[in-house]
Amino acid sequence: MSDTHVSPETAGQDETREPSRRKLLIGLSLGSGALAAAAAGYPVAKAVLDPAFQKGGRGGWQRIGTLADFPTGKTVLVTFIRPGARSYGGDIKKDTAYVTRRPGDWLALHNVCMHLGCPVRHQEGSGLYFCPCHGGVYDAEGVNVAGPPRIPLQRLGVRVQGQEVQLQSAAMPLPTLTWPGES
Repeated sequence: MSDTHVSPETAGQDETREPSRRKLLIGLSLGSGALAAAAAGYPVAKAVLDPAFQKGGRGGWQRIGTLADFPTGKTVLVTFIRPGARSYGGDIKKDTAYVTRRPGDWLALHNVCMHLGCPVRHQEGSGLYFCPCHGGVYDAEGVNVAGPPRIPLQRLGVRVQGQEVQLQSAAMPLPTLTWPGES
């Protein structure tokens, strides 16, 4: 058995060298993990937060059909392109609305429930709009009458140019769990 003598100067160097190497390796591991998490999380965060930072305002007018496509008193589901939608969105940039031609005017309602964003369904017989997710009910004008939605369906503009029917959409608001004006 060999008895090695370690001088106080050498002992201090070994102790400081080992913890600093360990700290370096831990730092590199944590740093590379944080970098990987940020790289993976960025697209998800952008997709979730991007709608909240879109500018409001009206979009352009889009052709949705002809007068013959909208019989008076009938509600028709139409597809349109959301304003501000980016080309990489593919079909996601497409949206839908219910358009009703009434005697003397038009009504267009975005078919997204203002509770949590589920698509609403129009029931022809009653004229009501139902959210299948949480039981929200809207009347024929899109006003919330039952269930958890606290604000009406969003109205969209409609105009007729000759025989062509056009829809003016806006940047869509996010569904909300609070009353308008509440923080």
